[in-house]
Amino acid sequence: MISAFLDTAEVASRLLRSPVLAERWERPSALDLFRISGLAGHLARAVLNVERWLASPPPADRTPVDAVTYFLAGLGPAPDPDDAVPLRIRELGEQEAAGGPDALAEAFDTARARLAAQLPAMPPDRPVGVFTHVLPLDQCLLTRLVELVVHLDDLAVSLEVPTPEVSAEASDAVTDCLTRIAVARHGFLPVLRTLARRERTTAPIAAF
Repeated sequence: MISAFLDTAEVASRLLRSPVLAERWERPSALDLFRISGLAGHLARAVLNVERWLASPPPADRTPVDAVTYFLAGLGPAPDPDDAVPLRIRELGEQEAAGGPDALAEAFDTARARLAAQLPAMPPDRPVGVFTHVLPLDQCLLTRLVELVVHLDDLAVSLEVPTPEVSAEASDAVTDCLTRIAVARHGFLPVLRTLARRERTTAPIAAF
C-alpha cells in the first residue's frame, strides 16, 4: 500500500504543478461549489493530512477499523452542498490553497518526500488517528489513495486535461475498496448485475 500511495502522490504532484492549474486557479471546478483552487487544496490534503496524523498519537479508546468501515461511517443521504460538512470540506481546501498553486505544490512535495523516507520503516498495523476514527496504517493509506485517485479525476476534468494514469497496484486497490463499499451499501446481487448483467439493473449503483 505504501508504494501505491507514494506513486499516486507523485502523479498528483505533476498535476498540481501543471501550468493549466495556475491559469484556472480561481475558476469553478467540476464539483458543485468548489473552485479549482479549493479542489486542488482538497486533493493535496490526501498527503498533507497523513503527515499530520502520523505526528499525533491516536486516541487510545478507539477500536481500529478498516477503510471500508471508515468510508461507510460517513455515508448517508446525499448532503446539501451548503450543509456544514460539505461547507467545511470546501473551506479546508481553500485554506490549504491560500498561498497559491506554487506554494501548495511545494508543500505537497515536501510532505511527500518526508513520507517516502518515513513510511517504509513503519509497520502496516501501526494505529493512526484519522479524524474521529483509528485505522491501521495500511488502511489509512488506502483511504487517502482512494481520495487521491478520485480527486485526480475531478481535478483533471476541471482543467479539461486527460486524467493521469495510476499504477495497476493503485487502481486495483481503489477498485476493490469502492466495490466493497458498493456491496455493503447496495448488496452483492445489484453490484454483480451492474458489472456483469446490465440488462438486469434497476438503478444506478455507486460506492459514494
